[in-house]
Amino acid sequence: MSVRKRTWKGPAGEPREAWVVDYVDQEGDRHIKTFAKKRDADAHHAIVGAAVRAGTHTADSMSVTVAKAAELWLESCAAAGLERTTMVAYQQRAGVHIVPILGALKLSQLTAPLVRGFEDRLRRDGRSPATVRLARRSLGAILADAQERGLAAQNVVYSLARSAAPDALTATASSRWASICRRGERRDRISLGG
Repeated sequence: MSVRKRTWKGPAGEPREAWVVDYVDQEGDRHIKTFAKKRDADAHHAIVGAAVRAGTHTADSMSVTVAKAAELWLESCAAAGLERTTMVAYQQRAGVHIVPILGALKLSQLTAPLVRGFEDRLRRDGRSPATVRLARRSLGAILADAQERGLAAQNVVYSLARSAAPDALTATASSRWASICRRGERRDRISLGG
């Protein structure tokens, strides 16, 4: 892996420069990416180096968009013979919540902070906590399907921490659950209703 300076003359004869990150991925394929600033190239070099060593790197040129991955996931769901209502729900989540916001991004560009921002945007746009949770779960399923197809090296949705308490728990049920945990009682023997 290397970061090197590339210089050339522009159309008017003025000197131009760019910074190139040159690396070989975990599959042995060579890739380059060009940056205007050295600090951006160095940052990319560090990120890619760690990802290649971990075996989780997918080059942008080898990746598909979230929209294409969602389409492939829906085809897989249909081929698996899922019920019509389930398919309608999945199509709605992909078409209304995921693709309009993340559809143009390549899977290799998705990061945990980006997914967290996606959730925040859904909340800001007035989506219910249940809708946000289901959209995130569907995005995770899309990435898992892409991972199985070899289109993504990692599923960033699964790397996010889970919520401490499920959204369905009310404040009363949550406090009851906390007291149950302190007493060591089993959840399946206790009703969590208000």
